[in-house]
Amino acid sequence: MIPLVLVAGFFGAGKTRFLTTALPELGARGLRAQVLLNDFESAEIDATRLATLNALVTPLSGECVCCSSLEELLTALATMPAVPGSVTLIEANGATETDELLGRLTTDHRLGAYTLPLQVTVVDAKRWRKRWWHGDLEVGQARTATHVHVNWTERVPADRRAAVEAGVRAVNPGATFTTPAAFADDLQRLAAAGAGRRPPMPTPRPHGHAGHGHAGHEHAHPFASFSVGLPDVVARDAFVAFVRGLPRSVVRAKGLVRFADRPGVAFVWNRVDGRKVLTLDPSAALATSRPTALFIGVGMPVDELCAGVAALGALGALGAPP
Repeated sequence: MIPLVLVAGFFGAGKTRFLTTALPELGARGLRAQVLLNDFESAEIDATRLATLNALVTPLSGECVCCSSLEELLTALATMPAVPGSVTLIEANGATETDELLGRLTTDHRLGAYTLPLQVTVVDAKRWRKRWWHGDLEVGQARTATHVHVNWTERVPADRRAAVEAGVRAVNPGATFTTPAAFADDLQRLAAAGAGRRPPMPTPRPHGHAGHGHAGHEHAHPFASFSVGLPDVVARDAFVAFVRGLPRSVVRAKGLVRFADRPGVAFVWNRVDGRKVLTLDPSAALATSRPTALFIGVGMPVDELCAGVAALGALGALGAPP
């Protein structure tokens, strides 16, 4: 059977960062990785970061795999070739309610080729329990985890890391704290043993969803998203200032960008709520990828953000090399 893994965590916790380290570890252990990436509107942004690794990466652009994109996810899993010696990982977006998704991954009669799902939740050591009204979602993602990886520990003192680990243990005492290498070891043992076999499947029943709801259950994510194309090139200083000045209603912002001073290089850019730092990672962009900005948040000023992006276009033209 093929090990099935759900990679969860709040926006910006570092799920893709975890995968970029874990995938080479899996390859070193002789395991081929198949990755399903779910994100609001543009999963290809993160897919570009994994494109050079030894993995089959399938973007699932849409909303959340626990509701409106659920059927797309289940169909993708059911139709994937059952490759011996492989591992399938699902990177869920930051708004995912993991309890509902795990229920469907466990009981769907089409997924008999997979083990019962493991869940590794990536926790941001700096932002854990500091997300105001979004804290319950973050705690819920930790509560259902079989494994927890505490990320960004280099940014916090030792006592903060200890407090975060204690907080996670309080909500999920059974979780195993892990690293990408240790988690790869666990998957290697699981793949070799064929453990976690599924119980007999219940009789399939009709199910459906409307908006962010499932049959018999309704839930509403507070998050909305929209994306807008960036100019082909932008002035670096102006772009950095724009991203650092994003309003607090933007919980997550990311995309692809090219700068006037290095127009031949595509960068994956990220900014997370609570951090004014902009991260830029050179990327081997997919052929279909274009410069873009993706904004995720609650009550975002869409017109204001679009105007800011449009202003970047004029500044980029002025700063482009002759």
